[in-house]
Amino acid sequence: MFLATRASIAALLLVVCAQAKAGDTLQCISDSVEAHVRQQFAAFGPLSVNYEYFGFIYRLGSTLDSAVARGSRCVARSCIIDVARAAERIPAGAVIVGEWHTHPRNGEARLSEQDVLGAYRNRNRGCYSAFYSEPDGAIYSWNPRRGMVTTAMASRVHIGNFPAAGHNGGTVARN
Repeated sequence: MFLATRASIAALLLVVCAQAKAGDTLQCISDSVEAHVRQQFAAFGPLSVNYEYFGFIYRLGSTLDSAVARGSRCVARSCIIDVARAAERIPAGAVIVGEWHTHPRNGEARLSEQDVLGAYRNRNRGCYSAFYSEPDGAIYSWNPRRGMVTTAMASRVHIGNFPAAGHNGGTVARN
């Protein structure tokens, strides 16, 4: 993902979060977030053959959901996602609690600098969590407060694997 795009998304997220109710306190709901993330990877991971998928995880009232975008076709292990497409799908009043993205089957297993810096820009958002899947389907969380690839990779925690086939997700913004 391009750094300029990620920077513009950070600004857009500030606007979306500012629309949340004044008394709306962000609560850490990591078990619920992780369960939601595993569902998202079960839906979009198997589709991530030649495309990368990205989702902002948000809470609206008691509902947890993701605003999802699909990137353009990956070429030579390079994938581009306009995360602004996902941000546009976040409803007014939602509280952003994290992000997730897939690495396609022919992609890299490691987090990229863009992956790490994108999450790092959102590190001060309360209980913000970051997740990704490797090409083989392994799903990891990592600490978005780590601003370098090496320290982000060292903070990873394996949270599951997505199945090889099947999709039951909702609509997706496509580039």
